Amino acid sequence: MINLIIRSYIWFTALLLYMSALPQSLQTTKGEIRISELRVSQKLSPNEVAALSRTYQDKALWFKQMPHFNRDSTVYYFDKAAQLLQNSKPRQYERLANLYRDITDRANRSHNFNVVDSLAPIGWSYYENIPESKKDKVLGYDLLINWALIKIIRGEPKEGLELFVKALNLLENDKRPEIQLKILKDKGRFLSQYGLPEEQEKAFQYLRKSMIGYQTSIYPERNEALAVAYKLLSYHYSESNLDSSDYYVQKMGKLLPEVGNPFHHTWYYYSMGNNLIRREKYEEAKDYLNKTIQLLEEYNLTTIDVYQFAHSRIGDIYMAEDNYNEAIDYYEKARNSSIAINTKANTAYFLNKLYSAHEQKGDYKKALEYYIAWSEANDIIEVERNERSLRENELQEDILDQAELLSAKQQQQTIYLTILLIAALVLGLLYHNFRLKKSRNKRLKALNDELAHKNVLLDKRNAENELLLKEIHHRVKNNLEMVKSLISLQSAQIEDPATKEAMIASQNRVQSMGIIHQKLYQGTNLGSIEMKDYFINLSEGILDSFNAEDRIKIECAMDNLELDVDTAVPIGLIVNELLTNALKYAFPQDQRGVINISLEKDSNYNLKLEVRDNGIGKTAGVAPKGTGFGSQLIQLLTRQLNGKMQEYSDLGTRVAFDFSIQKSA
Repeated sequence: MINLIIRSYIWFTALLLYMSALPQSLQTTKGEIRISELRVSQKLSPNEVAALSRTYQDKALWFKQMPHFNRDSTVYYFDKAAQLLQNSKPRQYERLANLYRDITDRANRSHNFNVVDSLAPIGWSYYENIPESKKDKVLGYDLLINWALIKIIRGEPKEGLELFVKALNLLENDKRPEIQLKILKDKGRFLSQYGLPEEQEKAFQYLRKSMIGYQTSIYPERNEALAVAYKLLSYHYSESNLDSSDYYVQKMGKLLPEVGNPFHHTWYYYSMGNNLIRREKYEEAKDYLNKTIQLLEEYNLTTIDVYQFAHSRIGDIYMAEDNYNEAIDYYEKARNSSIAINTKANTAYFLNKLYSAHEQKGDYKKALEYYIAWSEANDIIEVERNERSLRENELQEDILDQAELLSAKQQQQTIYLTILLIAALVLGLLYHNFRLKKSRNKRLKALNDELAHKNVLLDKRNAENELLLKEIHHRVKNNLEMVKSLISLQSAQIEDPATKEAMIASQNRVQSMGIIHQKLYQGTNLGSIEMKDYFINLSEGILDSFNAEDRIKIECAMDNLELDVDTAVPIGLIVNELLTNALKYAFPQDQRGVINISLEKDSNYNLKLEVRDNGIGKTAGVAPKGTGFGSQLIQLLTRQLNGKMQEYSDLGTRVAFDFSIQKSA
């Protein structure tokens, strides 16, 4: 009779939980929850504890769905279920592991990252306590995958990779179609978030395969898996193929009626707005972005980065409409939201937006303040990225070391077995040889170990030197950018045309050198510059400084050619001066025209440079205006490279150089 009363109490409590939207007990403190669940668990049988905890768990999952989404309620009921199971005797480890799988699943959006990161190892410890004969490997796999994704989001890629590999090893022999599809989906999701460029294409191959599989399946996780695939594939194509990106966003829109997770809904509205901006449909884009912000505020989700970027993109619309004050307001909101949750890379991005907006507005003082703030934040991020790269290299070295050690042990085992078999036949004859061989192997192993250790130290030292050299080039480039900005600010205050023109020329010379250092730290070869790409970037900057993009076209008729820094810098300055002269004198009265640049290396490794325009050419006996400093600089740099210059005035102006690089070196 007593057991019947207790069971009736359990099911009546469960029914009340499902019927109430937000029970009064939600206001209870965690300490009171523990006391309450301890008393209840002491009165119930293990089966009754399992049933009631399942009820709490289902209620937590109910609150993760729209329109009754409530993150606090989800956390509350997950905690009640956990406390109930933890206070019952004997411990139900399988039930606890199942509960923690839901708690650590980021699709459920319960506890914040810091908390859930501390809960993930607890869930895994419960799984490890399940008797070996009763362990469900899929359950263990899910717990490890959840934990690995949390580590990636928290910026701990090495730990995340170790957990991910451990998870894959659990299911390496499971050939069930639904398991293979799950693994494809998780590989795509993990590699796309891991961040290394070489892993991205693999990630999206996995995602496409998993998407095709889930579209024709009836598995319970179908909708969530498709939502993840559509999101990540849309991101992948957002820069390279807008039509493909739109296609996956539309696929998500058709899926929305079947999913209640508000994160998917807000992502859809944001992506629609983002892609409409790229198509310059600004009013439609504003509607979608405002809907994103409204939905996030309605469900108290303002701490996610979509909230930041929705404001930023509205700011971009106002920038396109030349409404700088409104743009600055939205960029400020995005930056403040990013600072509140300490997303450093996002904060740097929004600082750069504010710098550009104030510069366009003409408030150069504010622009310089934001530029300096962005530069400092970006320097920190670059250092962290380089340190992360070193950590990942160390992880790969550790894996290689383990593989070599295993291989060495296997070889030793083979040698020992062979020796034992032979020794069984002719023990006396081979005993002396075995001793000698063993001694030689020890010496050889000691030498090999010493050599391997020195190689590891050398690799690390090389990586550190490369990182330091990139950092130097990056800082030099930033300093040159700051000098350029200061010259720009100073020239804005000058009214004398000749002085202002000289300041612009100086600004372009600084930019010419700055591009060199930018290419050095961005490239894979720290000792040389690819000149065609450098000339293109230099030309764009000079055209922009003269506002001549619409009437003058600069062409680089040359193959890819790499030069060392000592050669690239003077050649870059020479081309900068010639382009500046052509833009100033060759095309008067807004005349249209073309400037051609070519650079080639002959069989003797000498360089031939030619800059040609189809402008008005030079009139005999008429000297060009200006200070003459640019011509002097060209002559000085030509002598520095042991070169010869010839100038022709047929159908425009053509200036040709022959540089004897070996002699100048």
